[in-house]
Amino acid sequence: LLSTGMCGLMQSVFGGQPLLIVGVAEPIVIIYHFMDDYCTRTGIDFTAWAAWTCVWATGFLTIMAVTNLCNGIKWFTRFCGETFGMLIAILFLQQAIKGLVDEFRYEQAESYWRVMNGMFGLVLAFLYVWSSSALSQARRWRIGNSFLRAVLADYGFALSLVAMTGVSFAMSSWGDKPVDVPQRIVMPPISESVWVTSGVYVVYDMASVTVAQIFAAIIPGFVISVLFYFDHSVSSQLAQQKDFNVTRPSAYHYDLLLLALMTILCGLLGLPPVNGVLPQAPLHTRSLTSKVLLAEDEGGDQHEGMVEGTVKGKKVLKVYESRLSNFIQAALCIVLFGVAQYILKLIPTALVWAFFAFMALESLPGNQLWDRLQIIVCDAKKRAEWARDTSCQCAYLETVPYSSIAIFTLIQVTCLLGIWAITVWAGLFGISFPIFIMALVPLRALVLPKVIKPNFLSDLDAD
Repeated sequence: LLSTGMCGLMQSVFGGQPLLIVGVAEPIVIIYHFMDDYCTRTGIDFTAWAAWTCVWATGFLTIMAVTNLCNGIKWFTRFCGETFGMLIAILFLQQAIKGLVDEFRYEQAESYWRVMNGMFGLVLAFLYVWSSSALSQARRWRIGNSFLRAVLADYGFALSLVAMTGVSFAMSSWGDKPVDVPQRIVMPPISESVWVTSGVYVVYDMASVTVAQIFAAIIPGFVISVLFYFDHSVSSQLAQQKDFNVTRPSAYHYDLLLLALMTILCGLLGLPPVNGVLPQAPLHTRSLTSKVLLAEDEGGDQHEGMVEGTVKGKKVLKVYESRLSNFIQAALCIVLFGVAQYILKLIPTALVWAFFAFMALESLPGNQLWDRLQIIVCDAKKRAEWARDTSCQCAYLETVPYSSIAIFTLIQVTCLLGIWAITVWAGLFGISFPIFIMALVPLRALVLPKVIKPNFLSDLDAD
């Protein structure tokens, strides 16, 4: 919370692209997990070694920024970005499933209450995902005014979290329970936090790391820099994709340099580093969008017409670009850091896993890989309906043969599953998964044009 809030404030105030949301993302958590395993095996102070890793990562990120390496963003097509986005969704969903299964292994409970904890957790998780998904579609409802529907659509997941937390206390009246069921988040006081007692003083511990291990930190440092270069750029790209019609220009090099500053700051404070996050970054932009009408005046020029039905024109998306929304969400993270010990302990762990599942499912709409997977398995007679569906971008169905669509999708799914397998099952070698993510860029630019006709490929992978 502290890392996300502190760096979020920096991004909202000093960032070149304020729509970009930064935070401690799933991939960096995975890398830190591999680093922790290595430190446990070798007996190294993890926090101090992680600080040296951030120092190296900062150096690599700075070189990338000042050498204009972000110009490579032009090679980051939907094939690369959406494969990475789907990987994040799978990792979220995997963690959600694993967490809900672990609810049946509540060690502090006897067998009966262990089963009750798991079953009640499943009920809470299902109700949370269902209610949050339903409320996210509130803008399409016909009941209530537009303001109420917008509030429910934007904050439904939080309202559902509060409601389901209240429902979880229904079991408090179920007789004398030997333990707290359902299981809730264990949140020690901030004063007892390992970070407060020792982590914040990591600068003093960095001197205890040997020279050999300092140079060994180059490997995870380089991996983190590659991950941040790709993830930060893709998050920024998706937060300002053409569909949103944003007016503020991009600032890839400047934001990457700012990210380098955030990385070394977090490392020297004993905090995990942040970067642009998926799916939060594009979801943030989407939450700031509204449909307006473009009207034509007598000269033929187009301008916004806010009163529907009185002008002739077409509806377009308008993003109300501001630094304020990013600043507020980061400031709230700082506030929650101070009161987390009083609030988080009330929330059942099952709702944490349910939130992961909701985030995974919420990231699927708009992902063309997800659309193409549905198109491939659907009835051939129904495929024409996808081309007419304005909610998805499937114009390629009218120009690309089905065989090319299937081959392109099969290659993308194979890459996705391969990277996921390396991340999950390759042991310490799994720390290299960002390198394989980065390898998607030359694969798309050099290999795919030899497999699929370039004109078909440009339609399938168009912005």
